[in-house]
Amino acid sequence: MSTFAKNRSPMEEKGKNAIFDITKNKLFFGNIDKLHDCNDDEKSQAKIIEKVKMTLKNYMELDNVSFLFGSGTSIHLGAVSIRNFPVEVEKYIVEKGRSDAFYSVIKKLQQEQLKDKEEGTTFKDKKGWEFIIKESIIRDNLSGEIAIEYETVLNYLMATEFLLSLTNMEEEAKHTKELISTIKGGLFEVCNVDKRKIPTSELRRIIKRGKKKAFKNALKNKYYFHQLFLKSLLQRPLNLRRANIFTSNYDLAFEYAFDNLGIHYIDGFTGFHKRFFKPETFEYDIFYPGSTTAGKVQRIEKVVRYIKLHGSLSWINSIQRDSNNLYGIEEKTLDIIDKLDKKGEIIIYPSAVKKSYTLDLPYSELFRQFATTITQPQSVLITVGYSFYDEHFNDIIYQALSNPTFTLIIVDFAGTKNLEIQRLKDLNDPRIIILEGEFFGDFLTFADTLMPNFNEESSAENIATTLNSLLTTK
Repeated sequence: MSTFAKNRSPMEEKGKNAIFDITKNKLFFGNIDKLHDCNDDEKSQAKIIEKVKMTLKNYMELDNVSFLFGSGTSIHLGAVSIRNFPVEVEKYIVEKGRSDAFYSVIKKLQQEQLKDKEEGTTFKDKKGWEFIIKESIIRDNLSGEIAIEYETVLNYLMATEFLLSLTNMEEEAKHTKELISTIKGGLFEVCNVDKRKIPTSELRRIIKRGKKKAFKNALKNKYYFHQLFLKSLLQRPLNLRRANIFTSNYDLAFEYAFDNLGIHYIDGFTGFHKRFFKPETFEYDIFYPGSTTAGKVQRIEKVVRYIKLHGSLSWINSIQRDSNNLYGIEEKTLDIIDKLDKKGEIIIYPSAVKKSYTLDLPYSELFRQFATTITQPQSVLITVGYSFYDEHFNDIIYQALSNPTFTLIIVDFAGTKNLEIQRLKDLNDPRIIILEGEFFGDFLTFADTLMPNFNEESSAENIATTLNSLLTTK
């Protein structure tokens, strides 16, 4: 008889010393759930975890390893999801006195959905989300957020401003541009994770995981889990290609983690005091100088390729273009952007733009990097906290699946509750692996439990421990 007893309650199903609740987690290889017959005792579950770690290790030892991180990896830092229009950004717009223009745009965008629906009506969409109509605006019935993607609103306004400019309606174009700047300013505030508090709900979730050390470290260092992930990743053998980290997030969580660990990252920008976008730098690498007459060189260890596919809070349009800054894009610290009142000029990309539109720089180059990287032979792409709602990303990933040596590993909290991920599972392709649930689908678990150890104890860790001990004031 299967140890996966269907008649027991969820509380009974989770063994007294179980590491995770088998009723709330799934491990799909193709469409087969490997947890279906898993015992709920600690020893059996520890073996499952070790098998997952070994599987991940085998794939991460391939020459071409890439990660795609979505918003699910920043929620524990206080960032907000932009599946709907964030309440905090809406409040920011109201405070800045642009509510009338904003709500007018929302009603236009929701006009079709509002047909034949009365005030106070509740309804569900095909994904199961429940909505309510309040003051002629459709809102998420649970969170109260306006039921439209942030990027859809931004895309509409940018297209509107462009058309108004073409028709010489300068005053209307100016007002639209001001609304765009206000919306971007609101996003800057909610995505500036370094200045946001960790939500109480996330602190409870971290405590619930039962790892006191991790909880204490997370309180001391907000980017603790990002750093754990990076430390493991950088243990990969140096003879392999650099790991690729792609993200759709606007925040600087990874940048802060890179700085804390002294990691060099190749992100398409060059310069120190003035950093400009130069896509040719994506092909650069960092080496020690040759130490022999033969001219042999050795690669520096702590280097990753880091590509922000949707732009960043730290990217703004340059006032000046010259031979050193052909694309007119520069990177500044968030404090400087804030002080210069440039929050409304940040370069972020509305992913809801129709696929038939031509992607302009820098996005055409960023997406080219993504496509070129993951479609190479013997490639693995591990998505973490990515919901598969972006059609541009999905098209590239599906193209990569036409390569028989490509593997897709999905780490997602909701997992197959998402229709697109469910569709991938239903393909029953053994090259598609899905880690789902509150344990296996959690970025925190992925960082501190599932990431493999390529070396039992890294030399970098030993050096850091020694230096910290020496420098600690007695």
